[in-house]
Amino acid sequence: FLGVIMKSEINLQDVFLDFPIYDAQSLSIRNKMRDIGNTVVTRAKKNISGSKVVHGLKNVNLNLTHGDKLAVLGSNGSGKTTLLKLIAGIYYPTSGKVSCKGELSCMLDIGFGFEQDATGYENIILSNITRGLTKKDIDKLLPQIAEFSGLGDFLHMPLRTYSSGMQARLAFSSAIASTPGILLIDEFFSTGDIEFSERSKSKVLEMMDNSSILIFASHDMNLLKNICNKAILMKNGEIVFTGTPDEVVKFYKETYHLQ
Repeated sequence: FLGVIMKSEINLQDVFLDFPIYDAQSLSIRNKMRDIGNTVVTRAKKNISGSKVVHGLKNVNLNLTHGDKLAVLGSNGSGKTTLLKLIAGIYYPTSGKVSCKGELSCMLDIGFGFEQDATGYENIILSNITRGLTKKDIDKLLPQIAEFSGLGDFLHMPLRTYSSGMQARLAFSSAIASTPGILLIDEFFSTGDIEFSERSKSKVLEMMDNSSILIFASHDMNLLKNICNKAILMKNGEIVFTGTPDEVVKFYKETYHLQ
């Protein structure tokens, strides 16, 4: 598989990310904007500005450079996935600055964008083109992706004929075709049978080791301590503690009375 090592940087300065929640009245006014004119637009702005918001991220500051392997800890709903999606460019900050330098790959939803009527081979090509690889690069990788997936002749068949486990195999095999400068991983995921899961885990660990910057959100504290050299603990969208993985895991366990 292709390996790329490059100098990468991630910098977040005073980042806030809010998700507005509109009530029925606000939504009704928004739907009428196109029909009623400036007076209603003015009323709608007042309603929208007064809408409730969910604070996805609050005052996040983060600076990572080449060689940093960051563990992201926190309970469900603490903001771990939101942070990864912000860095990936899926979300944009309400305020603050986000700067990422380097080729980026995220394992958040590795099968996103697959076409059900396209064959396995066609989905491999399409998914890697969207990741920025050239057709020439993909042609070199195709035999290795096909072999790693173990799908054989099914690669010539439409994705809609695959079982969920087979789709997971295809998505994972395609996603790990190249090692990016910046790798974002949100927990480990099931990829089917035990034998393939073990190979998948081994390949992800290899990618983690070869990436320039790794951000890994997981509940597996032992794995985080073994792989990462930095760590943060998140709560309610904020970074509440920063340190080494050992320090952050200890603080997390003591604060939340975990075993």
